[in-house]
Amino acid sequence: MDFENRFAEIIRRHGETGDHAEALESLEKLEQSGMSADLEARVCEAEGLLHFQRNEIHDTLECFRRALSLSDGMDYARRQALFSNYLMYLHYMDGVTEEDMRAAHFSYGQLFPYVTPFSHGRRDKEKLRIGYLSSNVSDSIVVNFSVQLLARRNRERYEAFLYGTGKKKDEVTEWLCGMVDGWRDLSMLSPEEAAGQIHGDGIDILFDLTGHTEGGKTLQIAAYKPAPVQICGIGYFDTTGLPAMDYFLSDVYCDPVENDALFSERLLRLPHSHFCYTPPASVLECSAEYHIHRPIVFGCFNNFHKITDGMLRLWHQLLERVPDARLLLKNVSPDGRLVEAMRQRALKAGFRPDQLDLRPGSWKYLDEYMDMDIALDTYPYPGGGTTCEALYMGVPVISLYGRRHGSRFGYSLLNNIGLGELAAAAPEDYVEKAAALASDEELLLALHGILRGRMQQSPVMDAGGYVRGMESAYERIWAEWMDGGSR
Repeated sequence: MDFENRFAEIIRRHGETGDHAEALESLEKLEQSGMSADLEARVCEAEGLLHFQRNEIHDTLECFRRALSLSDGMDYARRQALFSNYLMYLHYMDGVTEEDMRAAHFSYGQLFPYVTPFSHGRRDKEKLRIGYLSSNVSDSIVVNFSVQLLARRNRERYEAFLYGTGKKKDEVTEWLCGMVDGWRDLSMLSPEEAAGQIHGDGIDILFDLTGHTEGGKTLQIAAYKPAPVQICGIGYFDTTGLPAMDYFLSDVYCDPVENDALFSERLLRLPHSHFCYTPPASVLECSAEYHIHRPIVFGCFNNFHKITDGMLRLWHQLLERVPDARLLLKNVSPDGRLVEAMRQRALKAGFRPDQLDLRPGSWKYLDEYMDMDIALDTYPYPGGGTTCEALYMGVPVISLYGRRHGSRFGYSLLNNIGLGELAAAAPEDYVEKAAALASDEELLLALHGILRGRMQQSPVMDAGGYVRGMESAYERIWAEWMDGGSR
C-alpha cells in the first residue's frame, strides 16, 4: 500500500473508532517511513488535529509549525488554510506574547503574492450596499451577535447581501435569507470566483464575520479586495494580518489606544459594546429557577479546549479558598471521552473527585446554568457567547483579562452591563473576586435576580442603538473612502 493510501486508511479508521492515541501512533510510524514533503505536511497537520482533540495544545502547535515548514510546495489555498488554523490554535496557548501573536498574524499577509485586487471607482450613492460574509450561515453564535445588523437596518439607506462559504444549511439559513436583499451560496466557488461574485454585486462595504476561523476561506476571498471598504470582526478576535482588510470592529473596552499597534487594520471602535447579543429561542423553554447552593458551585460551560492547565490550577486555588465548594464543567462536545480526559487533567491539577461535576455537551443545556452560583471565565481565550448566556440566565461571571482584544470580551461585556468590578486584570485578583462573591450570599442572590434585566437594558442588548451605532460607523468609513483615505 502506498503512502497516500496508508494515510487515507489511518484517517478512515480513526473516523470509525475515534481512538486518538491509536491514530497518532499510526501516523508517527508513517511519518518515519519517508515520504514527499507535501504528504508529510498533511500527516503533521493530521497529528496536530489529533493532539488538539486530546487538549495537548503545545503538541498541536508544534505539529502545525512542522507542517508549515514543509508547505512551500502546497497550492496557495491549502497553505493559507493551514496558516489560518495555526493562528486559531495559537489563541488556546498560555504565555504567547502580544508581539509574537502580532508577528504570526502579520506573516499571514505575505501568502498572497499572486493576487491582483479589484479596482473600485468613487461615486456618491443613494444607498450603500453592505455585504456580510460568513463561513456559517446557520445556527451559530455568530448569528446571535450579527442578526440585528440584518433585521434592523435602515432599509432606505442600506441594502444587505449575505454570502456563505460553508455547506451547512438549516432553518436559520432560510430565516436569515428572508431578511436580506440578496443571498449567495459561495461554497462551491474558488476564492477568486467568490470575490468576483461579490464584486459583481457592487458591494460597497464587505463585513467578514469569520476571519481565520474555519480555515480562513473568507479571508482568502477578501484578499482580492472585492469591495472598496472591508471590515472584519465579531466572529474573530485578533488582527487578520491581511493587507486588504481595512478595519477591525472593536470597542473602547476591548482595545485601549495602545492596541492600535497590534492590528494591521485600523480599529473601528464603538463607544459601548461591539457585540449585540440576541438570545436563542430556546431560552423561552427555560424555567430559570435559581436557588443558592450550599456549598457554593462554581461553573464554566466554555469549550474544554479553552481550559488551560494554568486555568485549572487557578480554579483549584479558588476552591482551596472556599470551603467545600464544587466545580461544574460542561463541554460543548457530547463526546464522553473528552469528559474523562478533563477529569484526569483536573485530578492532576490537584482537585479531589468529590469537588468535580463534569458533563458532556448537550443540545438543551440553558437550564443547567441554574446548577451553578458563579460562572468562571477562561483565559487567555475567554467566552463570548457563553458569557452572554450565563449573564442572561442570571449567573454572575468572573473574568480575567489581558491586553489582547480577544482576552477582553468578558471585561467589555461586564463593563457594558455596569459590573466591571467582576473583571480582574491579574490572576490573584480573579481568585479574590470569585471568593469574595461566594462569601456574600446576599449579593449573590441579588445578582441572580437582576442580571437578566441589566443585560436587557444594557448596550449589549440594545439592538436599535447598536445598529444605529454601526450604521454611523459605516457612514464614517464610507466618507473616508470617498475622501481617498481608505486603502
